[in-house]
Amino acid sequence: MKSIFKIIKATFLGGILFLVPLVVLLIILEKGYGIIQKITLPLVNNLPRVHVLGIALQELIGILIIILICFAAGLLARTARAKKLIQKLEDGILSFVPGYSFMKSMNESIMGFESKQDLKVILVPTDAGWQFAFLIEQINENNFTVFIPDAPNPWSGSVVLVEKKDIREIEITQKEALACIRKLGYGSKELLKNKF
Repeated sequence: MKSIFKIIKATFLGGILFLVPLVVLLIILEKGYGIIQKITLPLVNNLPRVHVLGIALQELIGILIIILICFAAGLLARTARAKKLIQKLEDGILSFVPGYSFMKSMNESIMGFESKQDLKVILVPTDAGWQFAFLIEQINENNFTVFIPDAPNPWSGSVVLVEKKDIREIEITQKEALACIRKLGYGSKELLKNKF
């Protein structure tokens, strides 16, 4: 009975952790869209009432402006000054947000971005057998902090301290491991072929 409650709790919390970034993104886009509409309203008031694919011209211009702003922000984010600012924000403020670094790394991996911070994928022994884990940091010569994600939602899991002798290194990427975890292990035969 306890294990069923634990599974339900982990799944529920994992769902919350999965939905929070999406909800925040939707709120930001909605607020941005509202601001853009206020700006475009005076511009399009003099234009004839035109609908393109069922969307009013004002809404279409607002969506186009949001896309252009996102594109410009993406270009700006590539500059050295912006990267330095983002690094300061991450080190000073965002590092205090629980799970931020891990979520950022996972999102970059899921979206296909190359990241210097891709976590090393390892296998660690548990009561149930070997499990995928991500090497977070080395504590000392013999001990490591690792994150063991839950399946199918890798946003939740356990942080454990593991001895070096219990770590089995495997040469797969973070993206491949996350995909396998989300698919409840499907594809692990091919993924771990000649590595186990």
